[in-house]
Amino acid sequence: MDIWINTKQENKLRKEDWTIPTRPKNGYVYFKGKRVGFISDFVGLSIENDKTEAITFLVDNADRLNLCLWNIPKKESV
Repeated sequence: MDIWINTKQENKLRKEDWTIPTRPKNGYVYFKGKRVGFISDFVGLSIENDKTEAITFLVDNADRLNLCLWNIPKKESV
């Protein structure tokens, strides 16, 4: 799953137990201490499809955090 986010949204996620490299750095992303994906300037935030806890959190909180989600796994988008 991919997410297009800006610095403000990254900071909101950091307050929700996400560890995200500070721009302009790219690198691994963690949710509750577990590696769930990667962030880069090209793709944005990419979450591995088998990281269901992180994906569920993002889908459930997309409106509240003003997230633009792409390629949501079918299981989580229902």
